[in-house]
Amino acid sequence: MSKNIKMKDLLKESHSWERKFGEKLPSLADVQKKHESKQNLKEYRGYTALEEVETHVFDAIIAFKKMFEKSEFKSNSKVKKCINDLLKAEEKLGDIVTELD
Repeated sequence: MSKNIKMKDLLKESHSWERKFGEKLPSLADVQKKHESKQNLKEYRGYTALEEVETHVFDAIIAFKKMFEKSEFKSNSKVKKCINDLLKAEEKLGDIVTELD
């Protein structure tokens, strides 16, 4: 069974329509310039290094979590909360890295 999608719903989901009142639609040149600036930003900030660091942070958190779960202190709720907070912070970092892509 196919779902009918209305054009106005598609337009709401698109980010190209997010603009201020009276602002003209972006041209191809505008979009290309924005894309190139993102590419330059990625190269400037060492995107691949940032991505690798994010991966290592996640791996370290998971390794610590596994060790903690096997320890005698696994019922400590404060440590569990800290681990969850670390995972949330790492998720935000991952989102930022993905946005640069």
